[in-house]
Amino acid sequence: MKARTLVVVFLFVGLFPKIEGKDLNELINNSLLLYLEWQSNIVNKPLKDNKTIYICLDNYPSNFSFSEKILKKDVKFMSLQNISYQKELKKKENYRFVFIAICLEQNHLIIKVFGKDVLIHNKNNVQVAVVDWGIFNYEFSCDRQEWELKEKKFGGV
Repeated sequence: MKARTLVVVFLFVGLFPKIEGKDLNELINNSLLLYLEWQSNIVNKPLKDNKTIYICLDNYPSNFSFSEKILKKDVKFMSLQNISYQKELKKKENYRFVFIAICLEQNHLIIKVFGKDVLIHNKNNVQVAVVDWGIFNYEFSCDRQEWELKEKKFGGV
């Protein structure tokens, strides 16, 4: 029984497209950049619609690093696990928090980037709403041995 399980695991691992750290970092950075540029075009201002944009640092791979293009954008970074950023948040101001989710389905890597608007009225009254999103569907090409962006969708309320 152990031999059969081992063979199945080797077959699965051998046939499954590999996502190396560098490739995954590039795909996430590309998706995040496409989302930020799309969001910027919607408001016709360079990432400003009277909201400070915070990119949530949670849910990224441990070796992830943001590209220079993203670091040059007018955004701030925060983590929900480190609540020290809350001192920056002021009452009666709008903020946009940007999150990601990564899903691997067969030979498709789906990266979802979504923005949530946050308005703080007081300590016990905070409004949160999902306002827009981008879904980026990458497919692994066996011929070219690389991930290709097959579909991108944007939407919002």
